[in-house]
Amino acid sequence: MHAAAGSNGTGQRVPAPRAASGPATPPGGTPPPADPASTDALGPLLRQEVVRLVEAEASPAVTQALLTPQRLRAICELATEDLLALARRDPAAGGSWQYVWDSYVAYRATLAYRVAHAVHRAGDTPLGGDVRLAVARRVSEAAKVRTGVEIHPAAGIGRRLIIDHGLGTVIGETTEIGDDAYILQGVVLGARGIADNPSGRRHPRLGDRVEVGAFARILGAVTVGDDVLIGPGIIVTTDVPSHRRVRLLNQYQGTSGECNVRVFGVVPVCEGVVEVHGTGLASIEVDLVTSTGQHRPVVVLERDDRRVRCAVNRPGTDERLRIIDTCGNETVLYNLQQLWRALDEFGFA
Repeated sequence: MHAAAGSNGTGQRVPAPRAASGPATPPGGTPPPADPASTDALGPLLRQEVVRLVEAEASPAVTQALLTPQRLRAICELATEDLLALARRDPAAGGSWQYVWDSYVAYRATLAYRVAHAVHRAGDTPLGGDVRLAVARRVSEAAKVRTGVEIHPAAGIGRRLIIDHGLGTVIGETTEIGDDAYILQGVVLGARGIADNPSGRRHPRLGDRVEVGAFARILGAVTVGDDVLIGPGIIVTTDVPSHRRVRLLNQYQGTSGECNVRVFGVVPVCEGVVEVHGTGLASIEVDLVTSTGQHRPVVVLERDDRRVRCAVNRPGTDERLRIIDTCGNETVLYNLQQLWRALDEFGFA
């Protein structure tokens, strides 16, 4: 057994190195301005922290084999760019890398990823693959516990990565991200399935300069182009071309309690489309009921408080449109064949 770095051999934790940048910023205060010359002090801090992260999960001999001088320089170069980019692009950081280094837990997630990814890819070492993968995974898991951000060591991420806030963000194994990404909290770059996913590419590929808002989910082997902004709360399951903004159009809220739903009628609009008219319709549910009592989903195209437009295929059996209010009451049933006959009679079809 060896004493893991991050402790002094007696079980007492040793804190991560801090930037020598003066007193800490008071709560609500303004971070100190950046001093370009002060970045000279960053190199030793980063090297010390990178070694500490690996030594906490591996023996000194394994750490030395994994962190060759060339690999250590490469990790520190990428981690420096990440840190300076976050200090520059987050207004709350005030341009101070020292402030980010000393207080931004989300930055520690990106730093741990840089270390874990380098260890994961360290195929030129005499160590077996199982050792490398285990150390990389342990570095990643320790960072997940500390920061609340999970980035798989095998994910391929470009330069100047920023994860801001970060809590709950998950980046899957086969994810690829270009340069200058800015990702907020609660983001999931994951697979479409849950269990038994295929072992090949199953996670998203993001281009350069992609920004992802809080709680967005990009799922599956989709491609998001360059200069795309994914708004908060979006679920993306198809490709997004470059230079696009993806935003949330509707978010429906169901409220329990008193129900004020009134249905005036159902009107055929054109072949395959009907509209429900009334008041209090914004949160209703709509589906189809067959003659045997089975239920089929209906695609809602548009909705507001007074109108719900639905896509409904012309039924081959006696199907009815069912409308359910927010209290779970079955408000009304409409025979769709009668609606289609009205369409045929008036020549809309």
